[in-house]
Amino acid sequence: MFKPRCAQFLTLAVAFGMVFVCSVPSFAQLKFLEHIRRKYMMDKTNGKCNLCHELKTDEDASRKNLNIFGKKIQADPEMKPLLGKDDKFVFGKEHMAILEKVVAKYEQEDTDGDGVSNLEEIDLGSFPADPKSQPDKLALKKFRAANPDKAFKGAAATPAPAPAKEAMRK
Repeated sequence: MFKPRCAQFLTLAVAFGMVFVCSVPSFAQLKFLEHIRRKYMMDKTNGKCNLCHELKTDEDASRKNLNIFGKKIQADPEMKPLLGKDDKFVFGKEHMAILEKVVAKYEQEDTDGDGVSNLEEIDLGSFPADPKSQPDKLALKKFRAANPDKAFKGAAATPAPAPAKEAMRK
């Protein structure tokens, strides 16, 4: 017969084991974050889990709390071979090349609809899935002037001209 302390210890050990098993996929995805952080030379302000996850207090990153940017990346068909791996899986250069390619596909998109491309947000320290998180306007203007090849070419970046009054009357 178990003593009460032994039963408590066993219950606690089982609970920790379940938490570890449930969090294994998120450990694998940390490798993705580390790679993207290096690729885009991100700092600690925007190079963290909330790049792709919508985290609440005391919540770990998982597939259940992906933000719109993370969902877009995960849903890309090319990501399929990279998903669902546990923390023992060794991601090679070919896997990271797939990840880079998928993220690059969405650089010129404005996932959160704030008029700033995902690439501009990543390069300037804001989050591509949060419309409230935008780069400083002056920094964005300087970035676009200095990097015309990286500047957002979407409709929100260059507002369409207002229609002529004569055309509106017809």
